[in-house]
Amino acid sequence: SAASDVYKRQHKELAVTVNLKNIYDYIFYNETVESKKIKDLNQELVLIALPKYRDWAHDQFVEPEKKYYWRRKKNDKDGDSVYLDIDVYGVMAPHSFYSNQIDYQAFTESEVIEAGYNPDYYWKEEVE
Repeated sequence: SAASDVYKRQHKELAVTVNLKNIYDYIFYNETVESKKIKDLNQELVLIALPKYRDWAHDQFVEPEKKYYWRRKKNDKDGDSVYLDIDVYGVMAPHSFYSNQIDYQAFTESEVIEAGYNPDYYWKEEVE
């Protein structure tokens, strides 16, 4: 009917106006409030992209990965904890440690994955 067409057209125009105003408000808010963040981010990206400043920028802006002690979720057959450590050949491998022995090494998650171990099988104990 003609009346329902007029009603739909009016509400459609109202919805478009409201949506455009919301979009404008959102863009204006982001431009004013977050422009400093964008400027800082652009500066960081430029410094990282330039070979001369890359190492310096990486040290400044990239948070270093945390190291953890990696204790296997299952104990060994004697009930002792099993931690990832470096063996006598210099290779990362699981080793059993008695409760009074605490000289195992800490590794980042990337190092654990790179060595071929699945982090999901281990508890992470944060290094202090």
